[in-house]
Amino acid sequence: MARYKGRKSANNIARDFPHVVEIVVPPGGLGKQLNAMYAFHKQRSIQVTHLPRRRDDKRDYLRWCFARRAIAEAFADEFTGRLLDQ
Repeated sequence: MARYKGRKSANNIARDFPHVVEIVVPPGGLGKQLNAMYAFHKQRSIQVTHLPRRRDDKRDYLRWCFARRAIAEAFADEFTGRLLDQ
């Protein structure tokens, strides 16, 4: 899969941000919850990083990446996500 010039590859993201939280996208989208997810990052002064979304069983998943496990756990708890072990 091609990426934009200057954008990190999935392998580099996985290396630098090993803690991934998967969020199920409901049929109508995330709406205001997506804004809250970006606010979560801004409040903690952390970089927003995610992998390409994943589709499985007709559901979409957003995959947010974090450098620190504690922050990934807090994000998963707040937004009902699933922390994936890498």
